[in-house]
Amino acid sequence: MTEQERSRLYAWFCDHADEPLAEYLMSCLAPAPLADIATKADIGDLAARIDALAAQRETDRTELAAQREADRIVTKADMRDLAARIDALAAQRETDRIEAAAQREADVRTSRHRHYWAVGIMTTLFGANMAVVLGSLLNAL
Repeated sequence: MTEQERSRLYAWFCDHADEPLAEYLMSCLAPAPLADIATKADIGDLAARIDALAAQRETDRTELAAQREADRIVTKADMRDLAARIDALAAQRETDRIEAAAQREADVRTSRHRHYWAVGIMTTLFGANMAVVLGSLLNAL
């Protein structure tokens, strides 16, 4: 029954009977359509679903706590593996440092070689230029 129908029925009861009787009759009628009113069985089903969800939540929390605890446990074998990896990385670092030092030494030698080569070329060019200039001057005299 809609709200409009309830209002019309109340007005009809007031017209054909007194107002207190109309109010009593309206209070005996369901305030909403009967299909929309929850029954005890509906509430029981809902309570059972809530209980099942609460139980599942508790199971999930227990499993999560156990997993967290398992993740915290580090065995001596795990520690030995980590120590071995650290040692291997330290050895690799030392090897890399030695190789880098050797490469720096080679780079310094190459740089010096190139420097001496450039100085030699410049000296040769300067000497050749001077020979040409001096030759020109001697020929002019």
